[in-house]
Amino acid sequence: MHYITDPECIANYNRLYQPWIMFSFDILPYIKIAEFDINELILPDNQTPNYFYYLLEGSAKLYLTHPNGRVSLINFMNAPCFIGEMELIGAQSTSNSVKAISRCLCYEIDIKPIKHQLLQDSVFLLNLSLFLATKAIENTSNYSRNQIYPLENRLALYIIQTSHNGVYREKHTEASEFLGVTYRHFLFVLADLVKQGLLQKSPTGYKIISEEKLMAIAHRSLDLNQDRL
Repeated sequence: MHYITDPECIANYNRLYQPWIMFSFDILPYIKIAEFDINELILPDNQTPNYFYYLLEGSAKLYLTHPNGRVSLINFMNAPCFIGEMELIGAQSTSNSVKAISRCLCYEIDIKPIKHQLLQDSVFLLNLSLFLATKAIENTSNYSRNQIYPLENRLALYIIQTSHNGVYREKHTEASEFLGVTYRHFLFVLADLVKQGLLQKSPTGYKIISEEKLMAIAHRSLDLNQDRL
């Protein structure tokens, strides 16, 4: 991770993203612009964070560490979104790990000097409430999709979400667990996508041959479901 320090660059980002609209007080003295590389941790596991983040660009994965030490992928985070808001409001005392899928650009907000002010700020709390409500709706939709949609559709979407520069290279065990299927079933459907010419296996992963066709498969079940209504 490194900070953007060039004043002109910072000013350009602030003009583009206008962080002040989310708060009723001047937030600029308390924020930095942080950039995370692929696979870099934005939030480490099981720590009490001193900062929370607003993701401006990029996407990340949220992990849960179980009491037995096992780690599970539980969600994706796509810009724009808050990171670390549950720790800020006290819903949990320590963080779950968040790892960058792609280059991630974030506002890093220093909690310590303004925590009380943040939790009393009606403008910020309204924005946070809308974000949490939207996330809850998305989680419900994702749960329903995992229950009723074929694996081919869900895997196509998963590949699109986790690929970088046109290459998919996620661990099969993690993907099959997240999608709620057996390892064998996962490998069978993945191999079928290769047979269809949508993916090409390479030493570094799976190259996406046709993102357009893969996207069509990812959303095919949505179209079929709408046709039934």
